[in-house]
Amino acid sequence: MIINISLVKYLREKYWTIILLLSLVACKESYEVKPATYSLKLTGEESKSWQQVSFTFNFDDEDVPDMDAYDIYGIPPCARDDIYKFIREGKQVEVYDGDIKCDPEGDDLLFTSTWDIINSNASLFIGGGDPFDLGLLSEDSLVYGFRDTLAAPIGENTFWEFPGIAQWVYKPKR
Repeated sequence: MIINISLVKYLREKYWTIILLLSLVACKESYEVKPATYSLKLTGEESKSWQQVSFTFNFDDEDVPDMDAYDIYGIPPCARDDIYKFIREGKQVEVYDGDIKCDPEGDDLLFTSTWDIINSNASLFIGGGDPFDLGLLSEDSLVYGFRDTLAAPIGENTFWEFPGIAQWVYKPKR
């Protein structure tokens, strides 16, 4: 009996390949897709409403006291208590007028957009434009903002620059 060695090697390779494939197919686990738990803090199971409670400019220089960013950026009082409703399904956000109405005759729903938490939970994206720095997201606090530099004139063509972050603080609407 003559045995072809190359045929034996070929069959042995195919045998282990078939065994490996069968073992992979046989090891099935049921897999359930679960939503990211971090974003549940923002949306709850279906939706969660957050009311704006402050907007502050925090300077990088600790010797410079924080300032009211509403005044810096000219935000009117009627826009300072708006309510953001973050909806889990479709990552939608609805923005409503708070108790102080900018237009007493207008709709309570000001606009709708989309949201996302990106950059390894470091940024909150709302609608278009650049994402916001996500400072804090917990069950009872949402803090996000953007980097900016305020400039103060100290002479003709001379300015002092004060870098920092403008941050909104929201609390759950009860």
